Amino acid sequence: MTSMSNKGFTLIELIIFIIVGGILLPLAMIAFTSAMKGASTPDYMIKARFYAEQKMEELTKDRFDCVCINTGSCFPSCNTGSNIDTPETNYQRTWSICYVPSTNLNDLTQCSSTYSNYKRITITVTPPTGSTNNYDVSTIVTRRPKS
Repeated sequence: MTSMSNKGFTLIELIIFIIVGGILLPLAMIAFTSAMKGASTPDYMIKARFYAEQKMEELTKDRFDCVCINTGSCFPSCNTGSNIDTPETNYQRTWSICYVPSTNLNDLTQCSSTYSNYKRITITVTPPTGSTNNYDVSTIVTRRPKS
């Protein structure tokens, strides 16, 4: 008489494995997809960042004197234009430019009406309705000394 060694699984064990896997797999998928939704950056915020960076490059491409402050004081040959535009349907960009007092460079949130060598540019992009977050970008532009 030959002895049979126990190799493999019984049919009952395979059926139990399939049932348990059928219950746990959808739960794992739900947890995974909700974690991915929370961790990823929405498409509208990526577009908003692009539009803000595009406007920042447009505003800072010229000389320091051509970066017009909100009061309209610009170098005579500069284009003042409006400070609101619509780069794409349902998106809106607004920006503000002001002098930063050179006496207090530790607080760059203050604006000054007097001329200084520093200007702060703040751009706000409002995504389409349905999203509650605006995207804000700020930078400081300085007059560079001539070499």
